[in-house]
Amino acid sequence: MFLCRPSRRNGPERLEEELMATKAKILIVDDDADFAKSTKMILLADGYEVIIASDGKEGLRKVQEEKPDLIILDIMMESIFEGFSLVTSVRSDPRLAAFKNIPILMVSSVRSDTGSRFAFGDAEDMGSLSEPDDYLDKPFKPKELLERVADLLARRRSS
Repeated sequence: MFLCRPSRRNGPERLEEELMATKAKILIVDDDADFAKSTKMILLADGYEVIIASDGKEGLRKVQEEKPDLIILDIMMESIFEGFSLVTSVRSDPRLAAFKNIPILMVSSVRSDTGSRFAFGDAEDMGSLSEPDDYLDKPFKPKELLERVADLLARRRSS
């Protein structure tokens, strides 16, 4: 006979607890609470630990506190370039040097909103802003997100 100690949590908290046989810790930085929550559920279901920040300032604080293995980052939040500012801070601020190699997957609905996307390889468009490791247009399929995340984490481990 097996005895199991019942979980004290119910509902979503219990599901989250059960799903956290973690592969890696991922920080989602996005001001769209619905997007952040749905993305979190996709990642939890695949065994990742997930933390959410609703803007760039909170994102920078959580990078330092939580030390994520990967960051999923929206481009436009409070300002058009808030996401790029966070990437640039993580990559070049000497106080954040310990975090500069965290892979960053930038996500945005710019393409669905405007029909075009940011030209990351274009120095004229990017100026002195740091580039993310990968980019994904919103909306995306869960499988596509999970493949990108796994690829970025594998590249980090092999470097």
